[in-house]
Amino acid sequence: MPSSSPEHDQPLVSIIVPCHLGTPAQAEFLNQTLQTVSAQTCQDYEVILVDDGSLVPVAPLAAAYPRTTTVRQDNAGPAAARNAGIALSRGRYLIFLDADDHLLPSALAAGLDALERHPQAGFAVGPREEMTSEGELVPWHVAPPPPQAYIYLPLLRFDWYIIPPSSVMFRREVVEAVGGFRDPWGADDLDFYLRTAHRFTACCYQAPAVTRYRRYSTSSSRDGERMLHSIRSVYARQWPLVEGDPEAEAAYHHGLGRLTDIFLDCVVENIEDRLLTGNRPGALRSARLLKMESPERWQALLERSLEATVLAEELAAMAEGSGSARTFNTL
Repeated sequence: MPSSSPEHDQPLVSIIVPCHLGTPAQAEFLNQTLQTVSAQTCQDYEVILVDDGSLVPVAPLAAAYPRTTTVRQDNAGPAAARNAGIALSRGRYLIFLDADDHLLPSALAAGLDALERHPQAGFAVGPREEMTSEGELVPWHVAPPPPQAYIYLPLLRFDWYIIPPSSVMFRREVVEAVGGFRDPWGADDLDFYLRTAHRFTACCYQAPAVTRYRRYSTSSSRDGERMLHSIRSVYARQWPLVEGDPEAEAAYHHGLGRLTDIFLDCVVENIEDRLLTGNRPGALRSARLLKMESPERWQALLERSLEATVLAEELAAMAEGSGSARTFNTL
């Protein structure tokens, strides 16, 4: 059951935070995230914290933040957690904040101002800062969003991407019109942005930065096999919307090609990481995929990794065994 009600009867903004905490360090990240919400210059908000089957207790941490409503569910992934938060929320505007990212102090005020100045826009996109996994600001420049209203084709081409989710403020009616999030096994955010941008225009502004994104060297989005399956599912859903439009079809193929290359490179990283950690079944599974999908990447890996050549021998033996079994079964 939900606990800890916000003070306002009808908050202007609902901030939806899905979390799946497995360690005390992740709990501390969430605490820092909630602190950044408390520091907003606009205080007309509620937080819907969806505990998505955490192993570390969430409710005691959230109790320190009186505007926060906490609800717990069995682990079902971020798409289902965000949808649960949408169902509980009451604000006219929605922000989806990851449990380890930060809202910068003027985030709510900037999003509200942008949507007030652009009443035709369904959502407002602001710039981000980035930090390391330890919370230090990164040394490189982070480009702001493109100053345009119709961002469907740029997103489809993957020329630019909305990251993190908290860089966007949505009107509630927009989120409800597209039906919230779906879970295509990893790229639920891309799926949501494409569906939203296809139906509604955006207000993209270049200042101030509204959120700070925490970067990791490893994350669920670096699981090459899962993400390949996911982005292909997402793009397959877009094809009926672009078929017959040469510009949109070109954007579709360009974006799918770019994402395929990105996640095939991740498969190479997955193989090397799994070999280092002794996860041989996982390395074999990834190697089989890479050999089939990208022979050139597979060959390059073989040329620099002795361990990979051993995998190749195992794959060959498995294929030979499978062929022998098929031959035997036909006798």
